[in-house]
Amino acid sequence: MPAIALLVCSGLACSYLRPKPKLTWHLTLQLDAATDRAAATQQAITIIERRLTAAGVSNFEVKPDGDPGNGRILVNLPTTNDQNRLTKLITDQGKLELVALVSPPSPAPVQTYITKEEAVTSLSSDGTIPANRRVLPYAERQEPSDTVAQPSNKKWVVVESPAIVDGSDLRDASAERSRGGGAEYDIRFSLGKNGADKFGTWTGSHINQYLGVVRNDEVKSIAFIKSQIFDQGEITGRFTKQSAEDLALVLKSGSLPGRVVVIDEKIDPAK
Repeated sequence: MPAIALLVCSGLACSYLRPKPKLTWHLTLQLDAATDRAAATQQAITIIERRLTAAGVSNFEVKPDGDPGNGRILVNLPTTNDQNRLTKLITDQGKLELVALVSPPSPAPVQTYITKEEAVTSLSSDGTIPANRRVLPYAERQEPSDTVAQPSNKKWVVVESPAIVDGSDLRDASAERSRGGGAEYDIRFSLGKNGADKFGTWTGSHINQYLGVVRNDEVKSIAFIKSQIFDQGEITGRFTKQSAEDLALVLKSGSLPGRVVVIDEKIDPAK
């Protein structure tokens, strides 16, 4: 039987109450969390619910799949033509960090390495990485369309640890047209008071030093500090409007407490 919309009137105003779409698409996720997996599972459920609401999904269910301690999460959704996009929104870790690069200051070019091994060797001859350093890939995104992503040349950089600020300090994020014009977009973000204070203190004492914007443990943008900055930043990388909006949505919703992967996917057969 086809779904029927109910017409509801109050005075001179009328509106349709349409039935919620059926939950026919089922994703089983596995969360890889280092500690207290049950608590991390509930945190991940809250964040995924927040993302789906922000993405305009009108009906969904997110719950533990069995014992929360196993880290499995069941997501029930209406079937949609936008399944790839929603899957990315659900599983994106959403981790954001602003980090100091280990490099000679500007105007010298930022120090990059061709291989990870070369970057590690710059730190020690025995292949160990000190606790206050991280070796991360650096590759700006190349996205000329919503469907085709072009690979970019990957390099490696050494950054200081811990980060100057991270996603927990984020106040807002939005997709904005690139300052260079054209069809490309950037993600502009702002920090809360605590993050702004930390960022302002660091940038004020590190003029001409290089700063990296890290997302999901990959350096997406590198710039040098021209003057003290308190609460503003941006991620560049030739984003499309849709991909920039999705990334801003993910960042605002908060980072997942660990890596999440889809381990099973089912769609109910049409009746």
